Amino acid sequence: MGSQIPLRILVVDGDKAACAATTGMLEYLGHHAEAETDGLSALKIFSEDPDRFDLAVIDPVLPGLMGLDLAIRLRHLRPGFPVLFYTGYVDESLSRRVEAHGLGRVAFKPFTLNELAAAIRQRLSPGPERS
Repeated sequence: MGSQIPLRILVVDGDKAACAATTGMLEYLGHHAEAETDGLSALKIFSEDPDRFDLAVIDPVLPGLMGLDLAIRLRHLRPGFPVLFYTGYVDESLSRRVEAHGLGRVAFKPFTLNELAAAIRQRLSPGPERS
């Protein structure tokens, strides 16, 4: 769908149904998505080849390794790697911590296909949010 270059996206969500839904939406948008349901597995996959992915979409609440810790470790392996956090919970302290680490903003689920596409475009656009 669309004429953009397909992205390689790592989706990490402890809820298998949410993980599958997000992966399906990303694939419908024309991207290549790989799903993991815990932070440690995602870190292992990423550390094997940090250039394999263009973006990670991470739920902050994960088994094994929490999402914020995972994102920090991903960025240690590949500085500046873009991460999009998405959650079903409104948590201002999480939003502040994510922004304090230069990881952008938190998107809220459930989201529509268009909202997901817009959040990805915004996260990958140059500027202060990209850091």
